[in-house]
Amino acid sequence: MFLVKLINHIQPILFFTRFKHFLLFLVLLSFFNGYGQQQLSADIQMPAFPTTTVGQIFQVLQEKQGTLFSFNSHILQTDSTLHLVAYKGTLFGYLDRILGKEYSFKELGKHIILQYTPQRMSVDFEVQTQDKNKVVIMGYIKNIKTNKPISDASIFDRDALLSTLTDHNGYFELDVKKKNSLIAVNVSKEMFRDTSVMVIFPIDAKVGNKKRRYGYFSGYEEDTGLYQSFFGRVFLSPAQSIQNMNLGGLFLYSPYQISMTPGLSSHGFIRSQIVNKFSMNILGGSTAGVKGMEIGGIFNLNQYDMEGFQFVGGFNVVGGQVKGLQVAGISNQVFGDVQGVQLTGGLNKADTLKGVQIGGIGNLIKEGAGATQLAGGFNYSKGVVSNQLAGVFNHSKEMASNQIAGVANSAKKVKGIQLAALVNIADSSDYPIGLLNLIKNGEKSLSISIDQDEYFALQFRSGGRVLYSVLGANVTLADDQIAKYAFEAGIGAVLLHGNKFMLRAEISNRNQFTNNFKLLSNNHSSIRLIPELRLSKHLSLFVAPSFNYVSKEDNPVTQAGKSLWRVWGRDKNRNTLFGGGAAGVMLKL
Repeated sequence: MFLVKLINHIQPILFFTRFKHFLLFLVLLSFFNGYGQQQLSADIQMPAFPTTTVGQIFQVLQEKQGTLFSFNSHILQTDSTLHLVAYKGTLFGYLDRILGKEYSFKELGKHIILQYTPQRMSVDFEVQTQDKNKVVIMGYIKNIKTNKPISDASIFDRDALLSTLTDHNGYFELDVKKKNSLIAVNVSKEMFRDTSVMVIFPIDAKVGNKKRRYGYFSGYEEDTGLYQSFFGRVFLSPAQSIQNMNLGGLFLYSPYQISMTPGLSSHGFIRSQIVNKFSMNILGGSTAGVKGMEIGGIFNLNQYDMEGFQFVGGFNVVGGQVKGLQVAGISNQVFGDVQGVQLTGGLNKADTLKGVQIGGIGNLIKEGAGATQLAGGFNYSKGVVSNQLAGVFNHSKEMASNQIAGVANSAKKVKGIQLAALVNIADSSDYPIGLLNLIKNGEKSLSISIDQDEYFALQFRSGGRVLYSVLGANVTLADDQIAKYAFEAGIGAVLLHGNKFMLRAEISNRNQFTNNFKLLSNNHSSIRLIPELRLSKHLSLFVAPSFNYVSKEDNPVTQAGKSLWRVWGRDKNRNTLFGGGAAGVMLKL
């Protein structure tokens, strides 16, 4: 009541100043004092610590008070040694004692934000009325110690979602709609302690009681992120990057926003600090994040997190985390974690994936335990990934559960199946299926043998401890064979593995050629059981019974266009099923 009476008393005087209204009072206070400091003002009691570290003190406070600390590791070293006496007082006083006056503290939910702010600023404001519903707050920001102007300081009203930067003279102008008779104008600059200025307008209006929701993004000071990326450098202005550093991870909430480009938005200059429930970007837009739905023509840029659904014809780029569904014509790029689905005609990229990536060209992640990657081209993971399915190749630097590729697979360790048309590479993979399997601790052996048809065979086996592939070259020792040469491919499995005895089972197929290397239409398929007697660590003997199917060695079609068969027994003029065998020696490589 006292404040309303004061406004009513001074209002007639102020209207005679021809639209110039000076600031009624100026209060320097911490950036978020207006929201209360429940944790910072809480009473605590800490014992003496003869020798400890900043990190250990933070851990004790987290366990006792439930307080979480966020800070830039470049300006605060948690391994710094401290010698502390017992303390009883507020949390603010304790932090001030151990860190010193050059640090400032902001409270956001359970987080205490620590910032290095050795500098202080002074503010000088003037208020001018331009029309009935609008005023302009103008002024200068200076360094208290040097009295020099401060450029690129952020001036903003968080309730009206208005913002601007000071110029090289420290001067700014902020247009404000006169919805309330009292507002808090906030001033923020990196390395300076934040300031709030309370401004009373000479209008007969009630002070609004509704406070705009706000939040905090803990990774805003990281060296990597949206502003350091290609998209950030191309589509975001330097002024937006400066404001991001000044506001220190603060973001506000709004129901919706519409933009033509990042510079033409319904939220104006403060757009990059707003999280929207619905966001529409005709060509492209830049916001703090989305909690709902975002649709874009060419690109959607989110500085922090996206929760919900995001669709764009070109690129989705998110600096924080994604929870939900991303659909893009060209690319989805997330600098944080993804919990959900990324779908694109081009490339998906994320830090950690808990869900599914479907990419027309490829998928890239750092970690993907419990994740599935599906790509027309390639899948890549620096860490663990569950399932990878690609048209060309898969690669995991650590462990993969299953890998299936049209050409090649590569991983450090594969727990399940590795299936590729050409090659599988791994340190450990028990179930690789491919023409060539280069498994570090798996099967690698070379054998020579002769079978019932007098084919002399040289065979190379490569694979895991259970499954392996067989590649072979065969030449007949008989003079009456039409098929002079044969090339063999197959798959085998180790059934028993002992120090002196091994038992294998293999399925293979031979493609046969004449002495001029002309491919014949007939072929030879075999199922064989290979008992193996180990003479030493590297050398063994084997005799392998087999069950075979062979098509006739000349034209397989006879009278009336029908093939001639013999149910059992080798017959070079008929398609036959028969038993056979081979004997040889095997060298483990």
